[in-house]
Amino acid sequence: MRIFSGFGKRHVLIALVFSLVIQLTHLGYAALGKDDFQPVRLLAWAVIYFFMVVLALACAVAAENLLGESAGTTLRIVLAVLAAATVTSLAVEVLLYLLPHSLAMALEGKERTGYVNEFHRIATGFSIAAGWSMLLIPMYTMLQSSRRATERLHAMRLAALAAERRVVEGDLRAMQGRVDPELLFDSLLEVDHAYARGVHAGQEALDALIRFLRAALPSDAAATPTVACEQELAEAYLALMASRADQGPRLDISVAPETRALPMPAMLLLPLVRWALDGRSATRLAIRARRRDAALEVSVSSNSRGDANASESNIAVVRERLSRLFAGQASLDVSVSADARQARLLIPAS
Repeated sequence: MRIFSGFGKRHVLIALVFSLVIQLTHLGYAALGKDDFQPVRLLAWAVIYFFMVVLALACAVAAENLLGESAGTTLRIVLAVLAAATVTSLAVEVLLYLLPHSLAMALEGKERTGYVNEFHRIATGFSIAAGWSMLLIPMYTMLQSSRRATERLHAMRLAALAAERRVVEGDLRAMQGRVDPELLFDSLLEVDHAYARGVHAGQEALDALIRFLRAALPSDAAATPTVACEQELAEAYLALMASRADQGPRLDISVAPETRALPMPAMLLLPLVRWALDGRSATRLAIRARRRDAALEVSVSSNSRGDANASESNIAVVRERLSRLFAGQASLDVSVSADARQARLLIPAS
């Protein structure tokens, strides 16, 4: 484990703001005391305080990484304050020792006088460092706690949404596996009638039914539904409908190759196809799928002349599923005229 893991630009920004506040406070004290304004000395101490605060925050990060959340907050704060006061006091003493004596005296100014001995001066510096560390470290700890709480809440919300989505997708797979009994019964009767007309016709009707059942009853329940799967289900349904009618609708499907592998929740396309066909009133049906920026756009249109309200239950089902799956991040727009229907579905493309 890296002892300073997590230390970054955010800590440098906190150090910059805190050191500026300290220097503004010192400037206010100097103005009230009518001391001589020395901009060079003020700037020098601003830089020194900035690096001192950076060191103090590094001590706080190290304390968190070493102790972890198993240790109490109070213990982490106390150890971080002691470490910050010790490290910053030592850093200042090393700096003053390395600087020429005249420059060190100019930096300390009148504050260097009035001490009994060097130990008294160092102890005073340590107490000052401990004072502002007791202000900085708890403030930083509260910010960290708030940030962690926000991240945990966000993670919990994402986990809850993911769990809800898995449940909904499981329900949709189960719904996909439940073939309409009336459709199945009518298709079986059509197979029987087709065999009565001839073996070839019966075999074609049976193949169409088998293809639809294979598409509607996926062999791998854990597999993620894709655009290609939904396209196969819609085509199998249309082929089954064509086998039961003298002439099915003319089909025009255009699916962009890059969209075939994109995830698409089960049983979203087929209800739109049923809505667009409106029974058997449509003679033309068009299905389009393409990627649009970060979304998948699917459109279904037909020349249906049926009652606009006759198959609205399919649209209502799709809207409900979109609401549960995508929580407002997907949209479904439909338009109905005297001789046309169109539905445009837009869902996030991962």
